[in-house]
Amino acid sequence: MIITAALSVTQRDAVRELLGTVTQHDGVAPLDEAALLALDADEAQHLLLEGPAEVGTRAVLLAYASVLADGTVQGMVHPAHRRHGHGTRVLREALDLHADAGVWAHGALEGSLAFLAAAGLQETRRLLTLHRGLEAAQPLPAPPVSTLEGLRLASFDAERDAERWVAVNSRAFADHPEQGALTLADLDQRLAQPWFDAEDMLVALREDELVGFVWVKRERPGDRAGDAEIYVVATDPSVQGHKVAGLLMATTLARLQEEGVPGVELYVEADNTAALRLYENWGFTVSGRDVQMRAAEKA
Repeated sequence: MIITAALSVTQRDAVRELLGTVTQHDGVAPLDEAALLALDADEAQHLLLEGPAEVGTRAVLLAYASVLADGTVQGMVHPAHRRHGHGTRVLREALDLHADAGVWAHGALEGSLAFLAAAGLQETRRLLTLHRGLEAAQPLPAPPVSTLEGLRLASFDAERDAERWVAVNSRAFADHPEQGALTLADLDQRLAQPWFDAEDMLVALREDELVGFVWVKRERPGDRAGDAEIYVVATDPSVQGHKVAGLLMATTLARLQEEGVPGVELYVEADNTAALRLYENWGFTVSGRDVQMRAAEKA
């Protein structure tokens, strides 16, 4: 077992290769964006279980897991090497590093949930994926009229908006374990990703004060063939009730529909009933689930 805070280039390549194999086999990616970004950083612990290498060949990566700085764990086992105790060994090592870790089962696959339950973990959090088609036959709700004076919409400008974005995001997601903890460095890391396009982040400005935003993520900038993701949408608590978020969402969905994007998806906590009701009214339906599990508390 290799445990390291800094992966070598060869190790990163092996993890990404394993990720592709597992994703193709299971139909869902076992690592989310945070885990992928952590491959290139030194703010996580990486656990790699390799099989014996034959002469002249590279060792096979049997299993991998990461313990992120926020105490969450994500992992995977090569499909051809499952049911041999590799997953159990990696999970045990991860929990030794962080006993109260929240272990993600992306896609809520039956096998993954059963494996974690057998290890003594129980569900503590559920994240839903919502989807909405954008075909012309599915008309969008009319954009609401914001009651906030001096409001205008514009594309994101890093020099003008970055620090204010972090502040608004922090206040809007004060109770969210991951989103609310994003720093300016975290934002800069995402702005540097190949998929980022400033035109895909719409901000709401009151005069020059950023009070809300909706961020669209696509696999490739300008991609109109695949579904887009509403990466994050938020408004400053001080302007809630002024229909700023509704205006941002309506404008963004209309823009994507005009571009011919077939559909859009977003993620929401399963216990956020207010948000679920809002998105259902906008025509979104549940299309996927991710479950986080933790070790059961001892009596």
